[in-house]
Amino acid sequence: MPSTVEELFAPPAAIAGHPAVRAAARLADEVLAPHATAADDPAHGVDPAHLAQLAGAGLLSVKIPRSEGGHGADDRVDAETVELISGACGATWFVATQHRTPQGMSRGRLTGLADSAVVVGPAAQRFRAGLADASTLSGIAVAHLRRPGTPAVRAEPAPGGGWTFTGHADWCTGWGLTDLVMIGATTADDRYVFALLPAAERPGLRAGTEIPLAVMAGTRTVALDLDGLQIAGDDVLFDVEGPAWRAHDLARTANTTPASLGLLRRVLVELERVGLRRERPEAADLAAHLAELAADRRSQAYALLTEVPLGVRTAERTALRGEITELTVRAAHALIAARSGSAMLLSSPEQRWAREAAFHLIQAQTAPIRAAQLAAFGATTRLDRRPEIDTAV
Repeated sequence: MPSTVEELFAPPAAIAGHPAVRAAARLADEVLAPHATAADDPAHGVDPAHLAQLAGAGLLSVKIPRSEGGHGADDRVDAETVELISGACGATWFVATQHRTPQGMSRGRLTGLADSAVVVGPAAQRFRAGLADASTLSGIAVAHLRRPGTPAVRAEPAPGGGWTFTGHADWCTGWGLTDLVMIGATTADDRYVFALLPAAERPGLRAGTEIPLAVMAGTRTVALDLDGLQIAGDDVLFDVEGPAWRAHDLARTANTTPASLGLLRRVLVELERVGLRRERPEAADLAAHLAELAADRRSQAYALLTEVPLGVRTAERTALRGEITELTVRAAHALIAARSGSAMLLSSPEQRWAREAAFHLIQAQTAPIRAAQLAAFGATTRLDRRPEIDTAV
């Protein structure tokens, strides 16, 4: 059995030696982690130069073919790079991860979404190259599409072609850090239209002040007000049937995010270090125990992510995500207990990691994910003796 937490989480040699993973490890240690406290603080925030370094190293394009500026790597290599980036600086990861959705949509398809449900717009071809190698960075304003009831942003056909967007998008991360913004709106016949526009105010589009967040406050997250925003036909990136998109979103968000695993990994490594450095064997023992649980759940989550088609064994994926996010919160608070009072200093990372763990509960949270998380928090059995999950769903 591996003797340290780091060894438990160490990837196979083929993954560890991949150029993308080596680049992520170097930037995480030398660039992102030293700036993480400042990146979380709105007075400083995420450094645009750090996003540029990630893009330049191909770390926002890990699965993109090499011919288009990426690494051409598989899902497991991609997940390893995300773990390293998220574990080093959650705020920088969160801005960077916004780019993934428009990047994928510009390629004409998303995994698990039937081609028959999608019309790919002209903006896909226009921005495909820049999105592929991340020389053009995009943010998104789409979280409101998950909200039930009256659509928060409506799309109505405009005279002469195109669309008119009207409404309010609560969340847009990276405003002022990205070149483009992708905005989703709902049509009267239950389709979603996604427009890709320059990330700047224009007639009909106004950005609010930065939202005062409890964590990742340096991500320049704002709300967008849309008042008759004119969307030309050439600005449309994707047009998709509402039921198909919602089914895809539920399937996709059931997966555990490598970013939450990256935070969990970082916290458990630090918990063990505190235990050994301060001669607190109970902390080191707890780190080893929680790391065994985490490594087991991580293996299961990645097996589902890389070997099982999206939309299959969704109940199992959902339960795993609930357990892993609960375990991340538990580990982060254990680290605070082990570190004691100094963990509350703003200069100490422990309190920031606890806030980031809370963030991973609500990031891309759906009703099934929320139920799974609450079940994990309320479980009367230990996670290492959990009941069998019905995987038929």
